[in-house]
Amino acid sequence: MRKNTTRSAVLAATAALALVGGGVANAAGSAEGSSGSSGSLSSSEGSSGSSTGSSAAPGTPYEFQNWDTCRLDLAYDPDTGLGTCMTVIIRDGNMRIGNLDVAVPDGSLMIAGGVTGEQVFVPAADDGKFGVYANPITVPGGAFGAASAENFGPTAIQATVEAVALPDVDPYNLAVQLPVRLKLSNPLLGDNCYIGSAATPINLSLALVGSAGPTEYISTNGPEVPGYVWPQAPHTATDFAVPGASGCGPLGSLNWAVNLRAGLPSAGAGNSLSTTSAVYNVAGWELDEYLNTPTP
Repeated sequence: MRKNTTRSAVLAATAALALVGGGVANAAGSAEGSSGSSGSLSSSEGSSGSSTGSSAAPGTPYEFQNWDTCRLDLAYDPDTGLGTCMTVIIRDGNMRIGNLDVAVPDGSLMIAGGVTGEQVFVPAADDGKFGVYANPITVPGGAFGAASAENFGPTAIQATVEAVALPDVDPYNLAVQLPVRLKLSNPLLGDNCYIGSAATPINLSLALVGSAGPTEYISTNGPEVPGYVWPQAPHTATDFAVPGASGCGPLGSLNWAVNLRAGLPSAGAGNSLSTTSAVYNVAGWELDEYLNTPTP
């Protein structure tokens, strides 16, 4: 019995190493569509929802499709002319947390919605996701770092990034403050294993590094809609604290394993996230004019 218990703990600890590294940095995008915006809130294969159970399927990278993700009636004030719509899609990057150093893949995360004149973010939908859309992914190599373990019962590992509150999106400085938690899904860890929580989130304050680079009309290489895109805006967040694990294993019995292998909790020094993102933006008045101009 002792041998089996030890083996399970070691397996969970190994899984935790891959989960924490792959999960925060590699969530592949997909989400539930809001009313009238199913195209924009779905990945290119149309997977829906953001189920975090261990049986959930990975999604495909996000691509900007249109402005259906912006609830213009809530974000834009026609009396003042203030309000904007924004979509941020992570293209690549790198994340360092505790003992881990992980690459960030293209299309891993999308933040979509509008920003009022008072700088209040209006999420794409009232779906509990706070305008932040990510999909569970299968961590390469599973628990043992081997391809044969990726889809095999106890060794299969998936991870999902979940926002725990509205992000703070600054359209003027192209900055984002994002409070998140990471859900770890694996049969040994159970269905309630998290790094971070609503009370103690991982606070990612992504600030623009230097210049956002040149802008393009969205319609230049994309859909025929108004607005501009910064295709390669560099952002970084540094020295953010990462709390310890909670709810991992029966009654949290495997929290220690996740914490041990991932180097958690981590007070902040050395933790970092660097990304390159495509930032899409359109003024509220411009989108309103576009939507209400009769087609010839």
